Amino acid sequence: MIVSLTAGVIHSAIGFGFGIVAISLLPLAIDAKSSHIIVSVCSVPMLLMAAWTYRKGAQRVPLVVTSAGAILAIPIGLLLFEAASMDLLVRLTGLGVLLMVASSLRPQKKEIRHHPATTSHLPSLVAGVISGFLAGAVSIAGPPIAAYAIRQNWKTNQYKAFVTQFLLVVATAKAILLGFRDHIDTELGIEIGVASILSVVGVAIGERLCRNLQAEKLKLIVAAALITVAFLMLLGGSN
Repeated sequence: MIVSLTAGVIHSAIGFGFGIVAISLLPLAIDAKSSHIIVSVCSVPMLLMAAWTYRKGAQRVPLVVTSAGAILAIPIGLLLFEAASMDLLVRLTGLGVLLMVASSLRPQKKEIRHHPATTSHLPSLVAGVISGFLAGAVSIAGPPIAAYAIRQNWKTNQYKAFVTQFLLVVATAKAILLGFRDHIDTELGIEIGVASILSVVGVAIGERLCRNLQAEKLKLIVAAALITVAFLMLLGGSN
């Protein structure tokens, strides 16, 4: 599971990328559906670490509303995941990776105050539903919820806390559903366990490496590689 280790290193070193690196590279080694299951489940310990780091910036009401929407939509996305052909799933994954890379590369100011916070719960509910559906279908929930969060009158730590805690809820809910739907057998469970351990090790390695690396240049190199992989997925599918 070198991919999990690499994804953990990159995520820690440059501040993003575990999900998109893993979901982009794993299908090169194993089938797409197994890749999605592994990434969905082994991302939970990663997100637990991140959620604990940003625990003081919690936004409780938006988190509850978006999480409720996501939990309602995840089963619908999971039905598409189960029904989709391998070719379609690979292409959808490629599209999802492109969206996630675009979201990750969006410049952010120290104080995220692009728009005043909305008093309506409808936008947060819609963002949660879309993210939940994408999480169930292609294991990538980030772009819609990040787009919603960046429009709120939140400081950076509040933004990071909200996005991380939401993604933790989504990843946990999907992992539970995957278990109930019998997608996780003994062999896959062992691979998930190994991948989870290596991802945490990767985070520790990345934290040390980032002290000496020029993170922005590495970020661009990684993004360029992921974009290339995503276009290959879109153009080639499973062929």
